Amino acid sequence: MTASTDSDTTVRVGLDVATTPEHAFEVFTAGFDRWWNRDHHLLSGTLDEVGFEPFVGGAVWERNDAGERCDWGRVLVWDPPRSVAFSWQIGTDWAIPVPDAPGSRVTVTFAPAEGGTRVELVHDRLDVHGEGWESIRDAISREGGWPGLLARFASVAGA
Repeated sequence: MTASTDSDTTVRVGLDVATTPEHAFEVFTAGFDRWWNRDHHLLSGTLDEVGFEPFVGGAVWERNDAGERCDWGRVLVWDPPRSVAFSWQIGTDWAIPVPDAPGSRVTVTFAPAEGGTRVELVHDRLDVHGEGWESIRDAISREGGWPGLLARFASVAGA
């Protein structure tokens, strides 16, 4: 797996998984809840479920054990099995975002590769989060951020 920040406002993570692009896309989206880190949530209590609504404009959301739901992103691109993109409206305070909160962008592509699929995740436009946005970049580029999350995804998808 590779992780880098190729500009101040972009984090890139890439890895290969030993499965088809169709399966990788399905695990990343419909299977989001199977690999998402249970400690990564905004609502109080315990994370019960996290997921995608599978269409452009759909929510990226979480629900806690009390049944409360928080939408923290919007699907921007839905192009199975090639790509999915969504806004990341979680700000520098890591609190529940307001509905019209500014959102950076997460784009994930799934391309056929020798022995499986190359998965590339690009989280860009981080500066839209305003003052202190660098703290988001630093957090998501570390092992506890996208690199660790994609390692979990790969273990479910068939690394």
